[in-house]
Amino acid sequence: MKFYITALDTSGTVTLHVDSVPAAIKKASELISDGCLNVEIITPGGAAYRSGEFEQLRERAGA
Repeated sequence: MKFYITALDTSGTVTLHVDSVPAAIKKASELISDGCLNVEIITPGGAAYRSGEFEQLRERAGA
């Protein structure tokens, strides 16, 4: 399964992909710490989670 992380930084849009919810949350949190804006995790089903919703994603995935 691929989880996509999208964000906006000073160079433009950043898109990354990882294989698990914990990895997606970790990478998204790192991007936020680096100053990126509009950070989202997009699930394989197409649902988008913004930074305030990462815990909901973790709970839904049982991670």
